Amino acid sequence: MGLEYLVKDALSIDYGDRNEADISIKVVGVGGGGCNSVTRLSTQNINAELIAINTDKSHFSIVNASKKVLIGKKITKGHGTGGNIYIGEQAAQMAYNDIYKLLDGADIVFVLAGLGGGTGGGAGPVINEIARDAGALVISMVTMPFKAEGKRRWELAEASLQKFRDRSHTVIVLDNNRLVELARNLPISKAFAIMDYLIGDVIKNLAEAITIPSLMNIDFSDLEALMRNGGTSTILYGEGNYYTPQDAVLDTLNNPLMDIDYRGANGALIHITGGSEMSLQTVYRIAEGITSGIREDAEIKIGARVDDRYTKKLKITTILTGVHTPYIPKENARYAMEEIGGINDLISVVY
Repeated sequence: MGLEYLVKDALSIDYGDRNEADISIKVVGVGGGGCNSVTRLSTQNINAELIAINTDKSHFSIVNASKKVLIGKKITKGHGTGGNIYIGEQAAQMAYNDIYKLLDGADIVFVLAGLGGGTGGGAGPVINEIARDAGALVISMVTMPFKAEGKRRWELAEASLQKFRDRSHTVIVLDNNRLVELARNLPISKAFAIMDYLIGDVIKNLAEAITIPSLMNIDFSDLEALMRNGGTSTILYGEGNYYTPQDAVLDTLNNPLMDIDYRGANGALIHITGGSEMSLQTVYRIAEGITSGIREDAEIKIGARVDDRYTKKLKITTILTGVHTPYIPKENARYAMEEIGGINDLISVVY
């Protein structure tokens, strides 16, 4: 009888009217690719300040951002780096004070860049370092070039990626070559829009996960604890029907735009959004299905939020830290791919 009244009282509470947490998020696009991403993000209703930084003055005419910063004017004359990452690095170093003032006070800084070029690959890591000096949690989201762009550009991208990894709290790698597989028949502008939509969706979902209070809450300290030494990370995103959560898990684990071995991940932050019918058992089964293939000693944080827009639907945003990408040497991998079965083994627990 006592439990019956407890349940009745608990269900009568309205959790919907809550204030959002006061977290400052800034998104910095660096170089041509990063600035193009910021421009597309400006249409996605993201609760963050958008900043564009470049060495090419003419490119700003097509960029939409809250603030635009031209760096390296004395050495590039506003004409870009010509693909030289050392000039890009020097340009950012010369603008240290200006960039620091822009980023000071931010809790989280996302740095977006396309690798293989001079400004994104050279200035990006320096901007990461400045953001860390300003006290922010720094999450980089970088795209690898197309293989067709040549061996030299690919080697420059790999060298830049290592610098991003060293100077970010975590770096998320996206691969344009996977984009070719997914959108091979689309016009190039629409194909790139898919990648930028993914980047924006990731940032928006992550921002909502930590700024909008949830029934199972993930706060900034949870994110910070996972990301501070995250190394290379990936974000998986999926949706599915409430009645078949295994499909949502499968959709989440099969993100096609990231070439990542996540099965040796040392940390996971999982946020699940569903309608009022979402049960605790559903949340548990989804979390168990996603984490069944990662390390047993991984740190796991789970959050869940009820949103009436997702009636009979589920949305899953997952950050996995300490994963391996083929673009960075595998130093501390604990699990080889062949030691774990196929994708069906990972999701069998939710059936």
